[in-house]
Amino acid sequence: MGLKAILAVALGGGVGSALRYVVNFLVVARFGPGFPLGTLLINITGSLLIGVVAELAATSSLGMTPLLRLFLAVGVLGGYTTFSTFALDTVTLVGDRALGIATMYALGSVALGILAAFAGQVLVRFAIR
Repeated sequence: MGLKAILAVALGGGVGSALRYVVNFLVVARFGPGFPLGTLLINITGSLLIGVVAELAATSSLGMTPLLRLFLAVGVLGGYTTFSTFALDTVTLVGDRALGIATMYALGSVALGILAAFAGQVLVRFAIR
């Protein structure tokens, strides 16, 4: 881990976060704030794009260097959505023929993530009383 890698991730993260904000803003402006369609779109497109980046990096296609992969996958897509990393981790486990572990990871991540979000809300509610 060098300074170039850290800067690539930091710069990419800023780009991804700004992109997430813009995409969500545009979707909410167009369809309204009810169902979290913006987040759903971001999670799906981020998952698609991290698959593309991972495959390009694995096949060394289009000059995908390790530094460019860090910028795109960890930086841009990590800032855009961490769901894309979760999706790739799950796909990788399935590809490694660890279907049971992949299933536990996927279900556990979703269930525990929801429980953790709820727990965070409860903790704050009790703390501000």
